[in-house]
Amino acid sequence: MIHDLLLSGLFLLALAALVYQLLAIWTLRTWQPVLTEADGVSLPPRDEKSPPLSLLKPLHGDDGHLYACLRSFCRQDYPRYEIVAGVQDAGDPAIAVVQRLQQEFPEVKLRWVLTEATLGRNPKVNNLAGILDACQHDLLLISDADIAVGPHYLRHLEPQLLDPQTGVLTCLYRGLPEQNLPSRLLASQINSQFLPSVLVSARLGPNIFCGGATMALRRSTLEALGGLPKLADQLADDYWLGASARQLGKATVLADYVVDTQVQEASFRAFYQHALRWARTTRSVQPLGYSFAFCSYPLPLVTLLTPWLLLGAGYWGIIPLGMVLLLRLVYHRQIMHRLSATDTLGTALLADFWGLWIWFHALFARRVAWRGSQFKVNADGRLGGEDGAR
Repeated sequence: MIHDLLLSGLFLLALAALVYQLLAIWTLRTWQPVLTEADGVSLPPRDEKSPPLSLLKPLHGDDGHLYACLRSFCRQDYPRYEIVAGVQDAGDPAIAVVQRLQQEFPEVKLRWVLTEATLGRNPKVNNLAGILDACQHDLLLISDADIAVGPHYLRHLEPQLLDPQTGVLTCLYRGLPEQNLPSRLLASQINSQFLPSVLVSARLGPNIFCGGATMALRRSTLEALGGLPKLADQLADDYWLGASARQLGKATVLADYVVDTQVQEASFRAFYQHALRWARTTRSVQPLGYSFAFCSYPLPLVTLLTPWLLLGAGYWGIIPLGMVLLLRLVYHRQIMHRLSATDTLGTALLADFWGLWIWFHALFARRVAWRGSQFKVNADGRLGGEDGAR
């Protein structure tokens, strides 16, 4: 009896993994993303009466890609906007990058501010607090430093941002890696695991994803939800920005525009710490959903189950593995086509297996590495004390 129940449970787990893989494939078939290299397709003529917008850029150092990323925001085909970059150290090399772009694009309202604001333990939110004080416009768009966009990015987002039902408008991102293995692993996890899981979740119910690649909202919305101090100690500041807007009766809108993120991991340790922080962030805001997220790693999950299925059901136990492997091959080709990405199948499969392990590790992790410091993560997802230099 116990043997039969155990075998049935194992087959149900394998079935859940197969169902998730089918859902991801179905979702991708109907998804029509706007990629940065093709963002000028099917746009109406530029409207010179478009409302002005402030772009907030929290900066911290220069990994070699900052110039190209920030330059993409200086090339926007949008009538009126400003870019306000913030640093928290007068010796930050990001300042020189901003000054170079100020000379290259004198027509763009680009400036930087040195901010020592401290609202809480989240370094990004502290940086944003100083930037926000220097912004002039009601429409605000926050974007991380490692994000690159096409020249029509703002025009694509404008209609949904101006919709009165929009609380926060956000975008997914495509990983563009350096050619070392740690960078390729993290990019593959972004492209093949994280991005599709957000799409599946949004397809099955209201979108709750809000990511730092793009967070656009009105200043009045930010003030109504309690402002930046409400986010100052949150590990998942981006998620809580969207969640707080939803508490006001506004929607967290997921745009079809996909921005690019430059993935540069110098070592396997850097990759692992980065991926673990992301996983721990997800767990902090969706603990129940995260507990079942192992189903979003179909191939490694079914691979681990297969020896037990073979013991319980004989050669029939190999069927789930064969099915999920075939679906994973179809899925890989599909996601690479949708994103115009070049992740190799080998890298993608390796990233799958590491992803399942990192999911497991994040169930017990109590600390995360961020900007050279180790932060405690409390049970409610708030950041505790830190050790090390920022």
